[in-house]
Amino acid sequence: MANDSLSLIASLPLFDALEQEDIEKIASFCSVRHHKAGDVLFYERDTKDAIYYIINGSVKFYKVDRFENEIFLYKLYSNSLIFNVSKLIDSFFISCYANAEFLEDSMVLSIQSEPFRTMIYANHRLMTKILEESFKMIQQMQCIISRDVVFDGTAKVAHMLVNELETFNRLKKHEIAYMLHIQPETLSRILNKLTRNGTIEIEKNSVVILNIQELKEIYE
Repeated sequence: MANDSLSLIASLPLFDALEQEDIEKIASFCSVRHHKAGDVLFYERDTKDAIYYIINGSVKFYKVDRFENEIFLYKLYSNSLIFNVSKLIDSFFISCYANAEFLEDSMVLSIQSEPFRTMIYANHRLMTKILEESFKMIQQMQCIISRDVVFDGTAKVAHMLVNELETFNRLKKHEIAYMLHIQPETLSRILNKLTRNGTIEIEKNSVVILNIQELKEIYE
């Protein structure tokens, strides 16, 4: 790969603790790809032998039920590793991954899983980074369980306002409702209630938090 590509890979948080020879080795089995918003990275049943790292941009993950309804799961942003654990552990396989679609124009590093797996087992620094990414994924799954199984509509909205206010204000109401698995009308009622209570206010179609502690108490 060209020197600028090597520099790009070396600058990524996933690889910034590695030696130059390790960077060159990784560069030999990966490629940088550019995607447009709406492009599909992979479908649920795809068998692509690759692991992906979002250099910049964002990706949503979703499943489709038997009635062809799209069910949002979660999203990942820049500097996030996208991988199915079975790609890294050859003795363990569960076919339950999701569809992945780009939410905006993005740049992704595509890594061949077999040589990458071999390198992980032999490189302590890289193994540590992969473990950190795995823990992030576990935390993401825990949040999904809390959001979809434990939280009611108000708790879902409060949690997103506290943790993803910028995203909340950037998206349209129907997009937020889709992500939180509630109806747009329900979202409007919840926002109106929080406004009446003095917990938030809405200025120029953007939410401003007035009492973050009250929001946290809704879902904690």
